[in-house]
Amino acid sequence: MTMSRARIRWAAVLAGTAVLAQAAPARAQAPVEPTGAYLLMVAPEEGPVTAKTLWCGPDGGTLQAASRACAQLAAADGEVARIPAKEGPCTLEYAPVRVSADGKWRGRPRHFTRTYPNRCAAIRDTGGILFGK
Repeated sequence: MTMSRARIRWAAVLAGTAVLAQAAPARAQAPVEPTGAYLLMVAPEEGPVTAKTLWCGPDGGTLQAASRACAQLAAADGEVARIPAKEGPCTLEYAPVRVSADGKWRGRPRHFTRTYPNRCAAIRDTGGILFGK
């Protein structure tokens, strides 16, 4: 007995559907909450305020060096104040800047706000990445 072309096509469609059904997950997984999420702000005494976002685990946001910043935060348990300062010189220019990092690390709130004599000092004192350009 021979099968008609229509039956062969239907058999192929049903077989393909069965394969796809087995490959699909049984239930949708809940989105993974990041390890850390921060809003980073730089507010000079004169000039525009800049803001960037940072997510860790998975790393992302608008901060270009997100992976490096997340590595620093992981070593400091999410506390910006515990990140070691980056070595290097800064000018003695007086152009005050206030930096802040507000967010959460492993579900715990984290806040850091400090005023520095200039942006270079702020960047250097906070590890060189979080408040960089």
